[in-house]
Amino acid sequence: MRFAGGSDKGKTRTSNQDEFAVLNDREGNFLAIVCDGVGGGNHGEIASHMTVSCMKQKFEDNEGFKDLEDAQAWLFTSIKQTNQTVYMRGITESEYAGMGTTLVAFLKTKHGSLMANVGDSRGYALGVDDVFRAVTVDHSYVAKLVQTGQISIQEAMVHPQRHVITNAIGIWDDITIDFYPIGKDVKSILLCSDGLHDYVSERLIAAIMREQTFSPEEKVKRLIDAANLAGGYDNVTAVVAEGLEADHE
Repeated sequence: MRFAGGSDKGKTRTSNQDEFAVLNDREGNFLAIVCDGVGGGNHGEIASHMTVSCMKQKFEDNEGFKDLEDAQAWLFTSIKQTNQTVYMRGITESEYAGMGTTLVAFLKTKHGSLMANVGDSRGYALGVDDVFRAVTVDHSYVAKLVQTGQISIQEAMVHPQRHVITNAIGIWDDITIDFYPIGKDVKSILLCSDGLHDYVSERLIAAIMREQTFSPEEKVKRLIDAANLAGGYDNVTAVVAEGLEADHE
């Protein structure tokens, strides 16, 4: 498996509140994370940094997974505990009140792979059939409107409240974590913040992900460049992992 990640503050923001990590543990498991901080000021930057740091430590301390169900249970518990860490800092230190972050994660083990998300950072998969699709479902106000048929996907893309999220790490005592299995028919994945998927068309993202002559590093660079060419209105982060199908037994 080959992988790469990158992040950029964009053209209009003064700081980068996104953070990411790509990790391998001693058992050969792989974890990728993308976080997009929210909360104004530097609060989001602190929340995303804390979340990535907590998850990295928990991954380094894991004792291996006996099956995919065990891996999902570990990921669930780790994200819940991370939420409590960030939440408690926000309610005990007034300068960090209201800080939070999204999280999208990809965990690959010898037993299988899965994605998890909290908020509106997104996970995509490219199948061996070259079909590119969004795996995760955003936890956002407009996503709920789309799901209930109140607005179309096209209307959601320009909705004035499209950045309102309904679920995030650190803001609430309890959070929803959605999990998605990644099957053996997937050859590569993309994790990204909304600085990419809100401003770059899925068609262009898919074209970059399908290009076989690009390395993961080149794909990450081109995705970030595309977001900046579209205006660079937000921080943008992308993690690409490919060659998943080669690891299947």
